[in-house]
Amino acid sequence: MKTKLMILCGLACVAALAAACGGGTNGGKANGGTKAPVVLRKAVPADFKDKTNPTPDAKAEGEKLFKAQCVSCHGDNGDGDSPTGKALKPVAADLTAAGFQDAVKDDYIFWRITTGAAGGPEGSGMTAFNTLSEEQRWQIVAYVRSLKK
Repeated sequence: MKTKLMILCGLACVAALAAACGGGTNGGKANGGTKAPVVLRKAVPADFKDKTNPTPDAKAEGEKLFKAQCVSCHGDNGDGDSPTGKALKPVAADLTAAGFQDAVKDDYIFWRITTGAAGGPEGSGMTAFNTLSEEQRWQIVAYVRSLKK
């Protein structure tokens, strides 16, 4: 009986934590709007882990690709403020936010561009851009890095 009670308490704690954190974002600001949404990110898989951008100065090329491929969801400024991006559940990431820029390395951004929703939070609408060359995907990474507020 004691074991069952401990298991039920553990499950209740997990459920409370999941409800507090949400599947990908908490859908808004926590603590009365004083904190950024909580984002639960998956770990970068081994075949992408610690990759570094061979084209860190390719911002101009990356911007052209971003405008052609990413604006519909992430918006003109990369802040996720587009009608399509806002309609997604979870919403499109604000790529300009320090919470994003400081939390992830280039390997994460490259992985997400390459694999799309497969690497994201549950329900992510991210499109995989693995039809772009590896160089082009790294160019987008360079541009995304330039968006930090």
